Amino acid sequence: MRRDELEALYQRYHRPLFLYAYALTRSAEDAEDLVADAFVKVLTAVPRGNIRAWMYKVIRNEFFDLKRKQKREEEYAAGRTDAWTEDVLQLYIQSEERRWLYSRINALPEREREVMLLTIQSDYTDREIGDILGLTVSHVRVLRHRAKGRIIKQSEEEGI
Repeated sequence: MRRDELEALYQRYHRPLFLYAYALTRSAEDAEDLVADAFVKVLTAVPRGNIRAWMYKVIRNEFFDLKRKQKREEEYAAGRTDAWTEDVLQLYIQSEERRWLYSRINALPEREREVMLLTIQSDYTDREIGDILGLTVSHVRVLRHRAKGRIIKQSEEEGI
């Protein structure tokens, strides 16, 4: 994104985004941080579609992340480390599950692997995935169905 485009976005959306973030946080400092995070994500993610709606969603998600972090810090400060430990354990389990899934996806035939990766890692529609890979929408769906079937079969064989 070019600098002039970012400045135009900032001029257009900063105030309404800040007001939304302030309504969520009730703190000018936290609201400003959330808005700054949203603009940083615009630079790094290059969102598709309605950029304004996407930025509101980013602020909302960042707010919930902030609240979870504050809650963990409060619990830790109060000596309740069991909740914090449970969060860390849950993150580790999710990480391992994600690692297992990606290893199975990487073992798929090329077309199925491409469809699954585009499905998981993006907000692309089946039509967009088809356009990227030069496939029809129905072929994308068939490949995804086959890939899921292979992964499910592997998980059953491994007892997962």
